[in-house]
Amino acid sequence: TQINSSNVVGDNLWLWRADHEGPRNDGVTHSRNKVWNAMQVNGDNVIMYGLFAEHVLHDSVVWNGENGKTFFFQCELPYDVTQQNFGDVGYGGYVIGDHVKEHDLRGAGVYSFFRDFDVNATSAFRAPEDANGIRLQNIFCVFLSGKGGIDHVLNKKGARTGSDSQGRPNYF
Repeated sequence: TQINSSNVVGDNLWLWRADHEGPRNDGVTHSRNKVWNAMQVNGDNVIMYGLFAEHVLHDSVVWNGENGKTFFFQCELPYDVTQQNFGDVGYGGYVIGDHVKEHDLRGAGVYSFFRDFDVNATSAFRAPEDANGIRLQNIFCVFLSGKGGIDHVLNKKGARTGSDSQGRPNYF
C-alpha cells in the first residue's frame, strides 16, 4: 500500500504478506510471495489508528511524509528471510525517513519469529535522531520464537531480544 496523498486517515489496517500457501497450507519459504513493504507513506498529515504490518521482505512501514501520526502499530517480521537478504541489509519494522522533521508514533511493537534461518535484525525501529519533532512513545520489540532475534529497539539502541528473552518485551 502506498499513500501519496496528504490528509489521509486510516483505521484498523492489516497489511499482510501471506506466510502460507494453499492448498495444503504449506509455509512460504525462501522469500517467495514477493512483497517489499506493507505501507509506504509519502503524503503529509497522514494519521493511522491501528496499523498492522506482517511478513514483508523489506522494511514493513516506510514513512516519508511530514507530520505523520500512528496510534498503535503491530508488526511481525518475515519468517523466511536470511541474514544476507534481511539482517545484513538493515531492514526493520517501522522506518521514518531521514528527512522527516515531525512524526508521532505511540504504542508500537515489532516481533520476530525467524522460522527458517538464524537472522538478527539490527533495529526494530529507525528514525531521525536529530529532529526534535520526532516523538516515539511506548515502542518495544519481542522475540516470539524461532532463531536469531532483534539486536536493538531503535537506531541501534536498546536491549537485544532473542531466545533468552522470549516473550518479554524490550521497551525503549
